[in-house]
Amino acid sequence: MRCGGMGSVGSGDLSSHTTIRVTNLSKETREPDLFDLFCSFGIISRVHIALDEETGLGKGFGFVKFVERQEAERAIRILDGYCYDDLIIRVEWASG
Repeated sequence: MRCGGMGSVGSGDLSSHTTIRVTNLSKETREPDLFDLFCSFGIISRVHIALDEETGLGKGFGFVKFVERQEAERAIRILDGYCYDDLIIRVEWASG
């Protein structure tokens, strides 16, 4: 199943009413992994995983920005508390 397109991956403006924060990710999770997890909910315009500059490993959290707020709401409702990579992830609105 192909998912909606992604405008860009990486840093950029992630503060808006369509951005969600994902926490308790494994250190090995990368931006394409997060995209794959969330893309079935709608079109994603940006994905960002915080990385440790020294190790290059993830810091355990990231952000997903959807085009439509309803898509982000649905992702939060369904994936908050979901087991991903043997960890229970937390999915909530990103604070600006």
